Amino acid sequence: MIKAVFLDIDGTLVSFKTHKVPESTMRAIEDLRAKGVKVFVSTGRMLSMTDVLDEIKFDGYIAYNGSCCTDGAKNIIFKHTIPQKELDALVARLEYDKFPVSFMCRDEMFVNYLDPVVLKVASIVNVKPPIVKDPYEIVKDDVYQLCIYLDDNRMDAVIKEVLPGCTAGRWIPDFADVNMCGVDKSLGMKKILEYYDIKRSETMAFGDGGNDIPMIKYAEIGIAMGNSSQNVIDSADYVTATVDNNGICKALKYFKLL
Repeated sequence: MIKAVFLDIDGTLVSFKTHKVPESTMRAIEDLRAKGVKVFVSTGRMLSMTDVLDEIKFDGYIAYNGSCCTDGAKNIIFKHTIPQKELDALVARLEYDKFPVSFMCRDEMFVNYLDPVVLKVASIVNVKPPIVKDPYEIVKDDVYQLCIYLDDNRMDAVIKEVLPGCTAGRWIPDFADVNMCGVDKSLGMKKILEYYDIKRSETMAFGDGGNDIPMIKYAEIGIAMGNSSQNVIDSADYVTATVDNNGICKALKYFKLL
């Protein structure tokens, strides 16, 4: 019996075309929760950027790809921020090696400078561009996640040389999410399941991007959206329709949860 369903946001809950949650998905979430199934958001976004879902009630949130987990009221039940030593090393690197980095803090996302790719990514997910701020000031506060806008070769060098305790993952080619090693959406699932006393064998997860793969593999039933990249499809137990073709609702009906 499935007692917990985990849902990615971009490309899963929210369409890249409409920037909205399909009506069928909203009704499905209401029906699941009415039957006692807990429904959780699991996203690379920061908590303050889940406002696109404000019309829907959830039982908890996994944000920053697992670096922060909350209950339904967004009270933190787990967090794992990037250590100060690694942040300081990155900021020192930016003094002589110029590339854009977004710093995802508790309530705001900051960037060292805006360039076209940063603006492009913000427009893809329909959010405001990060606020430009001096990195030395940014890292005085907790940083849950970094978004680094580099290709794979330069990214690998930065991780190896200044962020050795971190790992990078992409869900679109333009940038990579950077979290502490061992932090991903499956860790977020573990923390949520512990908090709510739910077994791994009672879980289902939906996603479409590379950062969803750990969650899809960890769930008892991992589902790839029809708009997923091939590596996500290969990791899933089942492939449903696209977000714009009511993929979540169709999969829930297939598995007789609706």
